[in-house]
Amino acid sequence: MSIILGVLSLVVSIALPVVIMIFTDFQIIHFSLFFIIPAGAIAVGYVCGFGFFKGLFFSQKKIKKPHLFIGVLMAIICLVSIKYTTYYLTCFDGETGDIVYTLDGDHISNYEIDGYGRMTFINYNKYLIENTPITFSRRSQQLGEVSNPTFGWVMAIIDYIGIIVGCLLAGLSISGGNEYCDTCSKYRKSKKIFNIPKANGKAFFVELETLVKDMNMDVFLEEIIQKHVSKDKKTEEYYQCHLVYCEECRTAFLKFKLFERSRRNRIEENNNFNYSIKVNYDLVRNYINQNVA
Repeated sequence: MSIILGVLSLVVSIALPVVIMIFTDFQIIHFSLFFIIPAGAIAVGYVCGFGFFKGLFFSQKKIKKPHLFIGVLMAIICLVSIKYTTYYLTCFDGETGDIVYTLDGDHISNYEIDGYGRMTFINYNKYLIENTPITFSRRSQQLGEVSNPTFGWVMAIIDYIGIIVGCLLAGLSISGGNEYCDTCSKYRKSKKIFNIPKANGKAFFVELETLVKDMNMDVFLEEIIQKHVSKDKKTEEYYQCHLVYCEECRTAFLKFKLFERSRRNRIEENNNFNYSIKVNYDLVRNYINQNVA
């Protein structure tokens, strides 16, 4: 499945930028934010790797370093394919003097440019990198235009790295949010079950650690949740609890994330907080069947 979905996503990641280029003359892989963030390239790379890594997930295969290496190769194939397909369609309109993209025309390889020679695939891309001007602007104000070979290569390398990063991000995002059970060779299931206000967290965790081995764990969970979960929907800072479990080897964990107000005055996850506690699967089985499954 990973091969089929991988090939499909690779084809889409190649075809989409080319189609956009043909109809809008816009190279999405060169779209950037704040001048140096290759947003377009990262997006293309993400699409490129998504199918392959999602196929591994569906096949219950753990994403490992060799799979990430394959993702890098896919990103390189994607980049070269986009560049070559665009070059293959690049023609020169003798009447208007414009570059057009068509299967039937005077191909750019029939022309030469001083300092670059005949416009082969390599020479043409080199010419574009070193001579295409980049305009910097802020809102409606144009700040300036730069056409410098060294600067062009720096920007091109950033874009190319962006495709690789995007592809790897696809793999990390798919595997990172799903814990893998090495015993059963399957991804554990996960379900958000409740939120607890940050102010109630200390008391809740004390009770949880004290009573986690209670023989009436399923009843205990219901009681402790009702006790500490605030009915006020406007609660801003909170702990989010996920029940992570494997039905095959009958293991279960309560995993908590902390969401609190950041310096930007937004409620965001605190990545420095990581708390999980193992619970007896049999004792929470009823809770899983009633509230999660």
